[in-house]
Amino acid sequence: MPNTMFFSLLLNIGLLVLIATLLTKIPVVRRLLLEGNNSVSCRVALALIFGAVSIISTYTGVRAQGAIVNTRVIGVLAAGLLGGPYVGMGAAVIGGAHRYLFDIGGFTAVSCAVSTFFEGLIGSAFSRRFRRGKLDSTGIFLITALAEIGQMVIILLISKPFSAALQLVELIAFPMIVMNSLGMVIFIGTFNMVFIEEDSEFAGKMRLALSIADKSLPHLRQGLHSRKHIEDTVKIIYDSITCDAVMITDDKKVLAFCSDGKHEGIQSDAVLTPILNSIQNCQTTTFSQADRDDPLYPYLKNHTIIVAPLIELDNPIGSLTMVVKKQWHSAQANISFVDELAKLFSTQLELSDLDYQKRLRRKAEFKALQSQVNPHFLYNALNTISYVCRENPDRARELLLTLSTYYRQTLENDRYMLNLHTELFHVKSYLELEMARFEEKLQVEIQVSEDLNCMVPSFILQPLVENAIRYGADKSGRRFVRISAALAENGTEIAVEDHGFGFPEEVIQNLYSGKSEKGVGLENVHKRLKSIYGGEHGLRIESSAAGSKVSFLIPQDPDDTDTGEIMPENKENLECAAWRN
Repeated sequence: MPNTMFFSLLLNIGLLVLIATLLTKIPVVRRLLLEGNNSVSCRVALALIFGAVSIISTYTGVRAQGAIVNTRVIGVLAAGLLGGPYVGMGAAVIGGAHRYLFDIGGFTAVSCAVSTFFEGLIGSAFSRRFRRGKLDSTGIFLITALAEIGQMVIILLISKPFSAALQLVELIAFPMIVMNSLGMVIFIGTFNMVFIEEDSEFAGKMRLALSIADKSLPHLRQGLHSRKHIEDTVKIIYDSITCDAVMITDDKKVLAFCSDGKHEGIQSDAVLTPILNSIQNCQTTTFSQADRDDPLYPYLKNHTIIVAPLIELDNPIGSLTMVVKKQWHSAQANISFVDELAKLFSTQLELSDLDYQKRLRRKAEFKALQSQVNPHFLYNALNTISYVCRENPDRARELLLTLSTYYRQTLENDRYMLNLHTELFHVKSYLELEMARFEEKLQVEIQVSEDLNCMVPSFILQPLVENAIRYGADKSGRRFVRISAALAENGTEIAVEDHGFGFPEEVIQNLYSGKSEKGVGLENVHKRLKSIYGGEHGLRIESSAAGSKVSFLIPQDPDDTDTGEIMPENKENLECAAWRN
């Protein structure tokens, strides 16, 4: 008889494991167990499910001396551990009531009904500890053994006559305690294994999605505006996963397409229209069935089309579309993958738009600085040239060409970053005109090695040099300007010095606090440097009665890598100037 009970309990445990596996395949049950929803409807649903499991265990049990040897404890105890106290007690009430009604007046009807309720209490008591991951397989085994021992005690206390109850407990105690405890570990383990498998599959898909997003990052920085970069992105996706076609669109047309050569027709307007229409609700859409007269029908006979919207600022701007073969099992993994990858792409596209807006702001600052070219400089330059015309027409012609070059450089140049030597060439154009004006009263010294190369923001030096000439005169009216650049620990240090009387303290404080009302050019340069390289990279001013020094640091490897070449026009004129290097 004990061997028969062991075998019967083993079969019942196998049946429960099968039931547990099936339950984990039901989306509603998976969601209820994984999300831990606390709504009343959720608790009722889980209580009914596990109550039904306990009822099945009663029906499949084997009779022995007026009792039923069964695995009912597994369903009731699991309800409390997995679903919480309310679910555990609900399943216990259902299972216990059924056990009493199943064998009304039976020898153990009342005691088994009471013990079922007791088992629900045990599961509910340990629910919080279990759901926090503090119970391992050994703990589950011991809790189930405790519940079964409690059942044996209840049978001895309630079932009459006592001698028959004692004889029954001696017969069923060991098989039920051992087998149900092992069965409980296996039953809970079945749920755990399925969820671990799901987590592992999801993690694998997410790793793949993140890998693709990482490879696509350099291309997505250009947004949806560069067809070449979008084509490279689609190729990366197609080469990374198993699919028959990948397509990225904007809200009107196909931007890039990659396939095995058999699905080119998907790009046609008839097929593309429903795909583009589907992204308007900002939800991932799956096309798997279509009528015979539908343009999608030829592609949906053996394939599924998954369309995920690309969203920017809550508005759909395009789609990531993938064509995969139909399979006998669910395509949910592919749907989730496309959806998550599209979300990653959407985030990157929003960031690329922010980068684009940042570049526009920088260009606006650049244009604002260009517009601040001092009109008095133009007046003074023309006035100087008019005087030179009388004494040296050839020199006047050179100065007119220099003035023309200078204004073309400052007003028409649209490069944002230039090589340091190109920027110096622009400054020399300006200095050539100023030296013609001040003659021997202006001395300029440039200390920049020819092999020193770095990229600097365009039009960053001229305002500093202009400020040094304008305010850097000494007591005799002479002006001295030194422009220097040298390698520093973290980049290139560039400085403009003069021998004037220095900056008033309030001017320096207002510049650093952003309250400057005068010296708009200096303030603009200060803000541009901080905007490009960070808050700690603005202008640094050293001022005394003997002169001032305005410097800034160009960090290594700046973001902007635009290049500029020295303009050949009038280059010889500038090389002939009396620079002291």
